[in-house]
Amino acid sequence: MNELTALILQHFNNADSSPWFPCLGQKLAKEKWKTLEKQTGLNKDNYSTEACLINKKIADLYPLAHVLQNQIPVFPVPFELALNNEKNNIGSYNANELQALPIQECLDDAFEWLKFENSIIDTIRALVRNIHLLKLEDNEYDVSYSLPNIPFSIFVSIPSQRINNDSLRVAEAILHETMHLQLTLIEEEMPLVNQSNQKYFSPWKNEYRNARGIIHALYVFKTIREFIKKILMTDINQSNQKFLKKRKEEIESQLISLCDFDKSEALTKQGSLLTMALLRLT
Repeated sequence: MNELTALILQHFNNADSSPWFPCLGQKLAKEKWKTLEKQTGLNKDNYSTEACLINKKIADLYPLAHVLQNQIPVFPVPFELALNNEKNNIGSYNANELQALPIQECLDDAFEWLKFENSIIDTIRALVRNIHLLKLEDNEYDVSYSLPNIPFSIFVSIPSQRINNDSLRVAEAILHETMHLQLTLIEEEMPLVNQSNQKYFSPWKNEYRNARGIIHALYVFKTIREFIKKILMTDINQSNQKFLKKRKEEIESQLISLCDFDKSEALTKQGSLLTMALLRLT
């Protein structure tokens, strides 16, 4: 067992309280950068979402803005993904819209929420190299995603105008996708699921999914639940408190519905260990 594998397993035992695994993201990212440069020539200096998509070292789209003290650039959606997004009525903001609309303000406020836990911000710094902004017609609806073949990029929708709890929703989306990136890197170090065609009901998708989809959702939403708990322990206004309490209750009811998933034969020993810890609610 190498040092990184041992560290991952150590974090699995504490997944009930700190599922974002403080400091692990930095070590996972360091290993991934080594592999990525060896396989593709991409490194921290020339990384781009476009390069991952077309497997060529090219300059990415021009940044629309930066966040987190100018450490993370914000981009529109690359052309290679834009057409597919349009089929699902998902657009992309341009530079003019970013200047005319309060999008940057909302994004900055989202990162202020994420700063409630320093180790979460450190994990985001380590794992998110590009943020791509999605535009939706309905500001009450949220969309975010990340892709396994793009290891350091996330895609997040931002409302075109300020509305109640918008920055909290965006903060959740950023954390959500960062945790998908982290768990994918963990899976590259150790398998969490066996080859299995078995399907399980997902309370988040309201459909049946394979074991990998379930363990990813479980990991992401347990992290969000624990992060919300931390914010609720601080002095926040009544509107934010009401929103977060409701969100926490929703996630808890969804987690409880998966109470026996850790016993699934589709999980490896390591996957079962992680799942068991994630299902502990305190």
